[in-house]
Parts: sequence; structure tokens; C-alpha cells
Amino acid sequence: MEHPRYYETMAIVPTALDDEQVNAIIDRARSVLENLGATVHTARVWDKRKLAYEIGKHKEGVYLLFRYEGQPKAAEELNRILKINENVIRYRTFRMEPEEFAKSS
Repeated sequence: MEHPRYYETMAIVPTALDDEQVNAIIDRARSVLENLGATVHTARVWDKRKLAYEIGKHKEGVYLLFRYEGQPKAAEELNRILKINENVIRYRTFRMEPEEFAKSS
């Protein structure tokens, strides 16, 4: 088995969602990652921000932050579930170097 890789995923959800709905998205993502053997270091609401440009009539969004280490299949599956979730406006996953991951923890 190869060494785990380090990832950071940011997702944006509408501000119209209540805390319960946002937490359901976070919990679903955490469980998917953990079921695939990833170690989740962070899974939380990062901030509510104005978007740089309007995305599908959304001018603001709630940013979610996921930081984890695992095999590439875990990151691929997280991307898949975020893509099919109609409450996710945008998402992006970044692969990080171990030194960079440790520094920003």
C-alpha cells in the first residue's frame, strides 16, 4: 500500500441552508472519507463570505473546509459526492505536500 497523500477540499454552500443542513453535508463527507480509510483532520464551516462573482444567483456562500490524508480514491469519492449534491455551489480539492499540510494545521 502506498503512503497516504494530503488533501484540502473547499466547498461552498448557499447561505440559505440552516445549520442542520450544513452539518449534514459535513457529516456525510466525513463518513465517506473515513469509510475509505482516510484520516480527517478538519471538517468544519470555515466562513461565510461574499462571492467574487455571482454563481447561479448566489452572491454569498458558506465555505466548508476539509483537511485529510488518505489514498487518492478517498479524494475522488469526496469530489463525486460534492458534485452530485445540489446544495453545493462549488468545490475544489488540492493535493498538498506533507510539509505544507503540517505547517497550515
